[in-house]
Parts: sequence; C-alpha cells; structure tokens
Amino acid sequence: MEARKVLVREGDDAIITCPLCRKTKKLSVALYREKKKRDLRIKCSCAEIFRVCLEYRKHPRKPVKLLAQSINLSKHRERQDVIIRNISLGGIGFSPFQKHRNRINDLLQVLFSLDDCHNTFINAKVSVRAANRDYVGCEFNDIRYFAGPLGFYLLEQ
Repeated sequence: MEARKVLVREGDDAIITCPLCRKTKKLSVALYREKKKRDLRIKCSCAEIFRVCLEYRKHPRKPVKLLAQSINLSKHRERQDVIIRNISLGGIGFSPFQKHRNRINDLLQVLFSLDDCHNTFINAKVSVRAANRDYVGCEFNDIRYFAGPLGFYLLEQ
C-alpha cells in the first residue's frame, strides 16, 4: 500500500484521515520532525492500519509538465529552455533541456503559460534554492501579480 502524503501545518500539526472509515484526527508531529522521520504507520480506532508520509512544505506541490524559458539574471542573461516539473504557491521545480550553470542564490526570470483554460501567462522572478545536474528548485520572489490565477490553477485537478 502506498503512503498518503499529509501536509504538516504551522505548529507541527497534521490532520490524518483514515482511508477506510474517513475518521480524522489531529496529530502533533513535532517529535517526528526532530527525528527527521517522515513515514509513519497509523492504526485507526476502526482497526485499519495505513501509511502516511509527512510533507513539511509550506505549500503543497502540483506535478506538471509545462514548457518554459529561464533567463539567468545573475549570469549575463543566459537563456535556456526548461520543463517545469512541479509548481506551488511558493515556487517551481524544473529540468533544463541542456546542461545548466545555475547555482544556489542565482536570480532567474521564468516565463511560461499555465495549462488552464485561459493559458495564463506567468512572468516570475525566482531565486534558486537547489540545483543539481538535472533539476533546479526555485522560490518565487514576489507572487502578488499572479497569486490569484496561480492559486486557482493549483486547486484544479
């Protein structure tokens, strides 16, 4: 059985829902955070045993496949085509088509259209927070210009 992702809210509380009886329980997970434990086995009062994976992110991520263009403002406006792999209200993760030279704390401008009914265009400045060979994780610097459309997009299934 695959573990269900459970978002941990501020205050280290998680709402756990039994997949069988749908009973919910608020669980303090501060102890698990200290131990860096994410995978838990839960036993419900209905005797159902299931697994959950604690997700400590501020905002849940939505998996996507969106074509985009990245411009590295820290490196002479170097351009590259990328595929955005996931998106949240806090940032994006993407894979470049070619070898990249992005480093942590680089400032990028990312241009893409959401695959919603309006093809909403997003022009965002982001800071690189993680960079390895084939993946770059970025945090939005200022989302106030597109927070509404992005919020609606993230709610869509």
